[in-house]
Amino acid sequence: MENEYQILESAIKKAGKRAQVIRQSGLSVTVKGRQDFVSEADVSVENELKEVIHGLFSEDGFLGEESGLVLGTDTKKSGVWVIDPIDGTTNYLQGMDYWCISVAYVINDVIQLGFVYAPDRDEFFFAQRGKGAYLNGASLTIQEPEKGQAIIGVGRSNRRPLQAYFDLLGVLDTNNVEHRRFGAGALMLAHVASGLVHGYFESHLNSWDALAGLLLIEEAGGRVPNFLENDGLLNGSPVWAASSQLWLDLDHVLK
Repeated sequence: MENEYQILESAIKKAGKRAQVIRQSGLSVTVKGRQDFVSEADVSVENELKEVIHGLFSEDGFLGEESGLVLGTDTKKSGVWVIDPIDGTTNYLQGMDYWCISVAYVINDVIQLGFVYAPDRDEFFFAQRGKGAYLNGASLTIQEPEKGQAIIGVGRSNRRPLQAYFDLLGVLDTNNVEHRRFGAGALMLAHVASGLVHGYFESHLNSWDALAGLLLIEEAGGRVPNFLENDGLLNGSPVWAASSQLWLDLDHVLK
């Protein structure tokens, strides 16, 4: 797997650089919904990564944000590569640095590999089940925040009532927990693993936004939900992931 990992890392970084070039040269944008865009770069990155992965693992399936689900031919292994070509498309289009490529590999509803790459920030995250989480090659271990110093990343899902988001902010304020919303759930989950924030909550995330970051947090020693139960791969799920003690401290109030 080592050789395949190196090829994947190179392909993801190459795709990220290509997205930067496309943005600089001007790009076409399609509006999918309210504050929901797909750019030329989204499509290009997803197709580029699918081509590389298919060359390495021809029997596996794909689930891409832009292209949907394609089943693999190996029904026993049921391997699926889950790709978000650009998470944080609005940030990307505005020239902000808070966006990323997210790639996860799932076998029989267990996340095995996770990659998150933020090209503008030069941050490459990688996790493999049972073998740890890494940022630019350095091992990650989640540290608990000092009492009263926790910062929670939050997301707003249009698939849930707006009041649910307001309720979340009220709960965090009542419990004296700071929050930040940066507009790219996959990268915020990766930043829980690296300690930039201490937890992340969103009332609904799609699997392509969540899976790689959740494995990063788990392998760094944090707590994550069982995202893939109840067909979370296709339907998505709520996410509350954090350092272990913070997860315990807030889980009852967030629920």
